[in-house]
Amino acid sequence: MKIAAIALVTIAGLQFAHADDAKEEDKPDPEPAADRAANANLESVEHRRGVVFSAALGPSLTFHGNTGTGGTVALKVGHVATPRAVFTFLIGGGAQPHRVGTNGDLVANNVTYALAGAQYWLTGSVWVSLGAGGGTFHCNQCIDKTTMIPKDTKHAGIASGAGAGIDLVRFKGMVLGLEIYSILLLPKDDKPVLSGGSAMSIAFD
Repeated sequence: MKIAAIALVTIAGLQFAHADDAKEEDKPDPEPAADRAANANLESVEHRRGVVFSAALGPSLTFHGNTGTGGTVALKVGHVATPRAVFTFLIGGGAQPHRVGTNGDLVANNVTYALAGAQYWLTGSVWVSLGAGGGTFHCNQCIDKTTMIPKDTKHAGIASGAGAGIDLVRFKGMVLGLEIYSILLLPKDDKPVLSGGSAMSIAFD
C-alpha cells in the first residue's frame, strides 16, 4: 500500500509540473513592435557616441628665442573608440602681437598646427590627450640677427602636442570645460618653437 501511495503521489506531481510547462509554452511571445515601442522613450546614458566636436579659446605663451603672449583657438573633431577613448584630429593656431621697434606698427607672430591623436578620460570628467603632426611658425617683422633688419620669415616642421582638461558642466550633449595644452614645433631651418596655455572649451558629444 505504501508503495502504491508513493507511486500515485509521484505521478500526480509529474502531471502537475507538465501542466505548468504547457501553460508557459502557451504564453505568446511579446510582439517585436511592442518591445520597440516600450523602449522608445528610454534615454541612453552614454555621454560620448559616434562623432564628437569641440572648440577652445584662451590665452597663450610662445617661446622662440624670446617670449610672446597672445591668444589661441583650436577646433577638434573626433570619433569615439570606447566609452573612455576618442581618436581626434585637431587644428589650431595662436597669435602673439608685438611692435616693430620702439613705437612701430603692431604685428603678430603666428603658430599653426594640425595634429592627429587620441583623448582619454581618466575619470568621468578628467582627460588627457596626445597628438602628432605638422605645423608652421610665421615670424613677422622679426629682427634678423645677421643683418639686424626686420623681415618676415616662415618655418615649417613636425609638431607634437599634449593636453589635459576637466569637464566642468554638462547639459545633455553639450560640455563646458577647462583645459591646458602645449605644442612643440621643430622647424627644419630654425630653432624649436614651444607654445602653450589654457583655454575654455565647449564640446558636443
